[in-house]
Amino acid sequence: MLPKKGRKFPLWTGVLGGRDAYAQTVAELLRKEHGDSHRAIKQLMRQTDASERTVKHWLSGQHGPDTVYFLRLVVSSPVIRAFVLGLLEGPAAIPLTGPVDRISLARAREAYAAGEAAGGGAAAHGPRNDPDRVPERDPINVPDPAGLNERQLWFLDRVAQGRCDAREITAAWAVSLKTARRDIAALKAEGLISYVGSRRKGRYRKSPA
Repeated sequence: MLPKKGRKFPLWTGVLGGRDAYAQTVAELLRKEHGDSHRAIKQLMRQTDASERTVKHWLSGQHGPDTVYFLRLVVSSPVIRAFVLGLLEGPAAIPLTGPVDRISLARAREAYAAGEAAGGGAAAHGPRNDPDRVPERDPINVPDPAGLNERQLWFLDRVAQGRCDAREITAAWAVSLKTARRDIAALKAEGLISYVGSRRKGRYRKSPA
């Protein structure tokens, strides 16, 4: 048997223990910073350019912000930024073995510049953090794919290919049946899928675009 080498990664617990814990933690932080009023929802929409439905999902803990939205919160929210800094200084973080050298800093700046150029920069995306700007699309009538979690996107793809139900979500993603049914119910509420046929022999069908 070959000897084990390298650093042993930690057993993730707390907010890093799973998607549900992450969603609940972010929800508590956002409610602590903004409250859960309609004004708070509008403020978060302006900060992140997310739809109203998506922000409501964050505040209720239904799911946490996806990568781009989370990065926007890190930039625009002091509370979320402090939360991230706390994670970086926590026991699960990999400690720095030495000072960051100039070459590493230069490469980091180059990578950031390349990302800004690839995204088109602020000019390509309109005004930046305009306090009076609210996304124009109607979140009630227009489904927001960016607000779906990974399980829901996977389920939509499986439904398009054929038969799929809540039990397959639990098997593929190691979540409870209650969580799987909540994912499906949200997809139905947004009009992305429908159930056709009898209760025993029916199936989910993806709604036409």
